[in-house]
Formats: sequence, C-alpha cells, structure tokens
Amino acid sequence: MVREPEMEQRISELLERMTLEEKVGQVMQADIDSVTPQQVRDFNLGSVLNGGNSAPDKDVRNTPESWLALADEFWEASTDTSDGGVGIPVIWGTDAVHGSSNIVGATLFPHNIGLGAANDPDLIYEIGRVTALEMLATGLDDR
Repeated sequence: MVREPEMEQRISELLERMTLEEKVGQVMQADIDSVTPQQVRDFNLGSVLNGGNSAPDKDVRNTPESWLALADEFWEASTDTSDGGVGIPVIWGTDAVHGSSNIVGATLFPHNIGLGAANDPDLIYEIGRVTALEMLATGLDDR
C-alpha cells in the first residue's frame, strides 16, 4: 500500500478536529427505513444502507429519481457543517447482490451461490459490470 503524505496529513487533521461523538457516528450504519437525514446530521452517521425491502417513502416500486433525491438528502445532511462539525460525506450503501433490484425494470441475477456453482469468472464479471451500469443510470454517482 502506497501512502500519500498529503492525504495522511489531511486525515490526521480531520481526526484531530472530530469530537468523540463524530468518530463514533462515523462507524455507524443505519438502514434508510430506520433513520432520517436529520438523524444523520445530528449523530454524524458514516453510512446509510438501502437494503432488502427499504425504499423511499417505503415504496419498493419507487422511481430512480426518488432514490436519487433521498440519497441527496442524506448527503446534504452529512456534509452540513453549520454545527461546527467536519461534515464528512455519508457513504450510501446499496444492496445490489442480485443486480440493481431496487429499481423497477433492472436486470435481476441468480443468488451468488448459484453463480459460484457455475464456475464462470467471466460471467460473474459481466454481472458486476451490468449491475454497476444500472446503478450509475440512477445518477447515484454524481457526488
């Protein structure tokens, strides 16, 4: 692993400025069905997950635009420094182990155990590529 001195210095500076509460918040991940953007702001959460059956407004058939709007709300809350905090951007975690299954019309793939049994690394790579492209199509990569 190559360490970049400028990056290491920036990390050290951030850690020095962070409160204990901010540091604890950074190692926490909450599911979007159980946390609000305001709570991400208040508790400095490091990550939110949209997994399983979680969805904007609890509507699993919601649009890509709704997903993007919700992700933007969490990002904006996490980067708010009006309370004097450091404003580290939240990590948006997506449960996409079967494809971008949160989006209606996305390609769905078999369970990983079945894919592993196929013993086809090229197929696995292609599934990952297709999933990534379909995720990017939602606009979640723009921050």
